[in-house]
Amino acid sequence: MSEIYNHLFEDLEDKLRMIDLEEDNILKKSEQSFQTALQAINQLRDDLQQKPLVSQNDEISFFKEIKPKFISKLIYHLSVFNIETNKPNGGIKVRRKYYQNELDKLKRYFDNNLEFYRYYRTHSNYLDHKYFVCGKQDIRLTLDSFFFRDRP
Repeated sequence: MSEIYNHLFEDLEDKLRMIDLEEDNILKKSEQSFQTALQAINQLRDDLQQKPLVSQNDEISFFKEIKPKFISKLIYHLSVFNIETNKPNGGIKVRRKYYQNELDKLKRYFDNNLEFYRYYRTHSNYLDHKYFVCGKQDIRLTLDSFFFRDRP
């Protein structure tokens, strides 16, 4: 099953590389990349509807390993687009302060979700049944992790 998703992800990365090579304007590049990632996620959703996840292990694997690859591309390109469209006009100091503020926002987000990131990055699995299985939400777990459990 993961071969289909790996092929879809490789195709997405190829398309994103082509956009990066062909487009110089950061806004157009991020918008096209976002749309491309969104199309891939829609394809992922369609594939999942045609071949539903059968076991809990398949579900965990999908939401822990496969879906985050696609979603990360979508989030990244949407973030670049939003940051660039909200960039203030002004000199280097104004823009540097703006970018530093954006970096601080990202750092706060990661700091606020450190427990989940630590769990995910250390390849832990003792809470997989709570984090990565639909219908097993636990209010005591970080709510931002819910994003990774939603159906694609």
